[in-house]
Amino acid sequence: MECAYYVRPSARRYIIRWLILVAWCGFLFFYGLSGPLYRTESLRAIIGQSALDGHWLTPTLYGEPFLTKPPGAYAAIGLASIPFGQVTEVSARLPSAFAALLTVLFAFAMLRKILGEQRAFLAALALPISMLWLDKVPSAEIDILQLAWVTLAIFCLHHAVKTREGSGCSGWHWWLAALLCVAGGFLTKWTAPAFFYLAAVPFLWARGHLRWLFCPPHLLACGFAVALCVTWALLVANEVSWSTLSETVYKEGAQRFVPKARGKPYPWLESLTFPAVVLAANLPWAIPALWSLRLNFMGSLAESERRLVQLLHCWAWPNLIFWSLPAQHNVRYVLPICPAITLLGVIVLMRWAGRTGWKPELPSAQVSNLSRRYHLKSVICILIAWIALKIVFVEGILPSRSANRNARETGEQLSTLVPDDEILYLCRLKDEGVLFYYGRPARRFAMSDRPAGYAILLDEEWKSIDPTQCDYVSELHDQQQDRIHLVRFHPATKEARGWQQPRTPPKSSASPP
Repeated sequence: MECAYYVRPSARRYIIRWLILVAWCGFLFFYGLSGPLYRTESLRAIIGQSALDGHWLTPTLYGEPFLTKPPGAYAAIGLASIPFGQVTEVSARLPSAFAALLTVLFAFAMLRKILGEQRAFLAALALPISMLWLDKVPSAEIDILQLAWVTLAIFCLHHAVKTREGSGCSGWHWWLAALLCVAGGFLTKWTAPAFFYLAAVPFLWARGHLRWLFCPPHLLACGFAVALCVTWALLVANEVSWSTLSETVYKEGAQRFVPKARGKPYPWLESLTFPAVVLAANLPWAIPALWSLRLNFMGSLAESERRLVQLLHCWAWPNLIFWSLPAQHNVRYVLPICPAITLLGVIVLMRWAGRTGWKPELPSAQVSNLSRRYHLKSVICILIAWIALKIVFVEGILPSRSANRNARETGEQLSTLVPDDEILYLCRLKDEGVLFYYGRPARRFAMSDRPAGYAILLDEEWKSIDPTQCDYVSELHDQQQDRIHLVRFHPATKEARGWQQPRTPPKSSASPP
């Protein structure tokens, strides 16, 4: 009698592949979540804490609007931190890990019907095998979240075009999904719409469908996405004023596209060499990806695969050229094009692999088995090597780059020196690592308007004030081992608070914490 719970071999393989992908991504993305926050991770974590405290729409740093980036990543950190009660090292990095996991699983789901299940599975396994992914996942950064939004939007665009070409249906639901992802990307980082349309316009032009941009499905979806973004902007402008929002966004764009406005010359050499730097960062996939530019490569593909490769080309190269033009160049700024380069490289390598292992003296069945075993061993060796590299990176490189910075130690020492009911003030100090581990509210102040209470001063700030205006509490050191000074400014009427006569700060510097 046939078992009622019998699962067909094809369905069983499909489930196993999903489980392998989840396990593979779970190790790569969630191993290494703990550990000291590094560089701008602390900034994201502090603003994420402000989101958890209620500032969900307007990113807030030290009580002031911080609108250089939209609130998407900070809100994600706040949401991930709800079970913990506060932002921690782990919860600050969880959004990047989940975004990377979603990207890989979504890519597998979308590629199955184009490349076939086995090749889509291999492509999904290869997607996170990149030094850029190794560094940015997991981290409390915005870049992987933007990569996820852009990747989902472009795959939805592919399915919108595929649906209309295949069945004649408008595919409005795919257009809506794509533009909602673009809106999500915009609310995470301003540049997401540029990445999407720099891929969509050449792709539709290459397919002969450029007019579809002016058809109702796209226009309605675009209008809905724009409405979401404008609603957010109006809510923020109502809170902080429209001039503050527009001026901040203008300055953020001007420093990249109008360097002369900030008195800096245009970096011609960086712009010319930036594409090579990006390709080098995407090794080894960049080499076969460049091979896919050969004209006869496209001619050897089936129509569904040709459409995909066209999209990947339009995704990678126009964006690479365009983002070489701004004055600021950093590989992480173009991280959303990395999936396109990786997938192009993987598709070329899989086609090369399909032509290897041929031995005329053996029957075709034996050739197929030998080739399959050879390729399976190669894939397993690559995965094992990457697992080893991941372990070395987490256990060796990550601790070494944050060693001797003493952010946690200084922050904890600071929290013991400042009473729990006091707000810590700072003027020009920019050391979010120390202040994250301090773990309590901090506010900015101007030296011309000193508040009564505890404040951290830089060395030059301390030397510029009259020591009789404050009590000197302690000398500390920031992450660069520069001296910083914790003082307590007097209130307007000292007797009203019962404070003692201020003492002169020590002549000799205390030892670093």
